Amino acid sequence: MLKTECPSCNKETITLKQKLLANKWVDIYCSECGARFCAQPIALALMSFILTWNIIYFGYLTYKEPSVTFFVMFVLGWALIEFFMYYIPLSRLRTKPNTDTSSD
Repeated sequence: MLKTECPSCNKETITLKQKLLANKWVDIYCSECGARFCAQPIALALMSFILTWNIIYFGYLTYKEPSVTFFVMFVLGWALIEFFMYYIPLSRLRTKPNTDTSSD
């Protein structure tokens, strides 16, 4: 299985599924060192904007004027953006604070 190197401990512990989930605004954790990561927020926001623009623009053109060309551009654009989103670097986040509010 394809694995990505953890930026914190430099071991290949981040699975393909985790890396793809990080590109959907989900936090991921390293199984070795427990560090918490997300995809680089600015790059991810930019790619998400381009993906949304592609869906709206070419989806609308495909609906308005049914054409194989617009549909191919729609699908190809979506696939290319998803491919490039995989290569967005990971950013380390602070660990989540303990939310245990049990009293003594």
